[in-house]
Amino acid sequence: MKAMMADPPQAAKANPGQAPVPVPASPQPTLDYLFETALADLFAEFNVRVLTSDNTDPAFFGASVVRANSIAILLSPNLGEFELDFFPRYLLAQAFRLDMTPLPTPFAVEVHPLIPGVPA
Repeated sequence: MKAMMADPPQAAKANPGQAPVPVPASPQPTLDYLFETALADLFAEFNVRVLTSDNTDPAFFGASVVRANSIAILLSPNLGEFELDFFPRYLLAQAFRLDMTPLPTPFAVEVHPLIPGVPA
């Protein structure tokens, strides 16, 4: 299974000498916080919008698009109850570049730019 993520939070990729742009809503969370807080609370705190993707590829579980003030999470329409809880948390952790190793190989994350020629 693969997820795609574009544009990591701006604070994570600020240029040296430049003040970082704040990530959505609050300071960088911990893994414990992301996996123990109610999803509705996380979505409100980090201004997350969850959408069902049209992508039915069995290897795709979701994607996230991270902006300076919001995060959009696209999820596969083929997910069960557990996956609908786990994958948004996982994609949020990836968006904040939190270390989640070791995770099984099928959960690879690919980072892609939204605009060709502009690095992610």
